[in-house]
Amino acid sequence: MNKTILFESRENWGHPLNWLIGSILTSLIIYCVWSGLCSPKTEPLKLVVYAFSTQEEALTQGIFPAFEQSWEAENGRELKVEGVFGPSGVLAGEINLGAPVHVALFSNLRHVNWLKLGKRLRPDAEPVMYASTSLVIVARPGNPAGFSDFSDLAQPGVRLLHADPRSSGVGEWAVLAEYGSAYLENGDQDSAKTQLKDIWKNVRLLGDSARATLTLFELGVGDALVTYEQDALLAQERGVPIKIISPKRTILTRHYAVIIDDQITPTDQLAADAFLDFLLSDNGQRILSKYYLRPVASEMDMAQPGQKTFTEDDLGGWAWAYDALIENFWEKEVVPDLKLESASTLLESGE
Repeated sequence: MNKTILFESRENWGHPLNWLIGSILTSLIIYCVWSGLCSPKTEPLKLVVYAFSTQEEALTQGIFPAFEQSWEAENGRELKVEGVFGPSGVLAGEINLGAPVHVALFSNLRHVNWLKLGKRLRPDAEPVMYASTSLVIVARPGNPAGFSDFSDLAQPGVRLLHADPRSSGVGEWAVLAEYGSAYLENGDQDSAKTQLKDIWKNVRLLGDSARATLTLFELGVGDALVTYEQDALLAQERGVPIKIISPKRTILTRHYAVIIDDQITPTDQLAADAFLDFLLSDNGQRILSKYYLRPVASEMDMAQPGQKTFTEDDLGGWAWAYDALIENFWEKEVVPDLKLESASTLLESGE
């Protein structure tokens, strides 16, 4: 009797319906393991976030711990956010080369579009602007050179540090500010390009990122640099002796977050979506403001008295600005005439 039953069960297993059920169950198990849905709840979920250099304190000290706590309270599963920081353009290049990342925070929209060209993002992927900050001039205590505007950076004898536009988002933004502050004042493209070129005649050293350039300045290199107001205020809060000058007309830099969606699993997608929601939440925006970033809802309200801010849109957008100002003018007409020096030489020549 037992043999008969065993024989019949084997015969039934060969039925097409049983094979279909088995195939579905196998697929579900594979999907479950791949997506992380079957992982033990005691195993932490990991979210990898790439962000440009000046966001490190705001994220690691403020946003990441608060988001981890919020996620765990809502989902009952531990989550760890891992941050990778560096120049915005360099990070975009690493992601295009296949770096494993779930969310990226870039200093400008151009780097997001670069990922679309690299097929790491869908063409219809929608980044979100999560914060902004203006560009300022950072000088030595007391402002001995008397800087008040970008045009003053063209004074003879000034030794400027500058973030490299080929790697750094703030380097790109600074080119737009140095050109746009003149162009939007008088509407003359030629005089605006002349101002940009004259400023760069004084550039003596290029840094890979905003943070690297400011660090060199902290060490005593150079007379001034152009950087994010946010990073300058963070440095001042750390006790770095600097003078922050807000030009009367400056650019408002807008920062974007995007989910890298080409290989993301369903569970990671949920965490990444929640992270972007948290950045834009009242709590997230309050945390960012503590680190001197301008909240999205009130970015224009935080300008200095008498200051006029503009955006890349006032110059025709990033596509035009990058092509016309950086690739064609800066790289072809400014870079060949640069007279760069080493950090040690600048330190030796400083008073």
